[in-house]
Amino acid sequence: MTIKLILSIAITWGLTKLIKITIDTIKEKKFSRKIVMYNGGLFSSHTAAIIATTTAIFFETWFSALLALSIMFSLIIINDALNVRRVTEEQSRAINKLTKGMKWFTKLSEHIGHKPREVIFWLLIGIIIPIIIYII
Repeated sequence: MTIKLILSIAITWGLTKLIKITIDTIKEKKFSRKIVMYNGGLFSSHTAAIIATTTAIFFETWFSALLALSIMFSLIIINDALNVRRVTEEQSRAINKLTKGMKWFTKLSEHIGHKPREVIFWLLIGIIIPIIIYII
């Protein structure tokens, strides 16, 4: 494996986090350390990172067992971003609604999942960045 594979993953992951932090800081008019580790919402950094990994593995190995394994993990992560997290988000909203006014209950995060367009956009970013890195 080459440095280009590592750069593809690191740059993609870093870029999604940097954009997420920047947009949140502008929107909230202050920086929050919580956003650095926050998942869900506008950007699917997990999708971007796994697709960057899969794309880079393709460039490294072409069609191989490692590529097949990476594709399988990509599908699991994308399914998680689109379906599992969406259901968790819906359940969090319902639980928060039921427990509204209960001071002892900590409100659950309602921004966990991703919309299909968010996953598709960051999936494309996860393909484009490794292509650029491997061309250079």
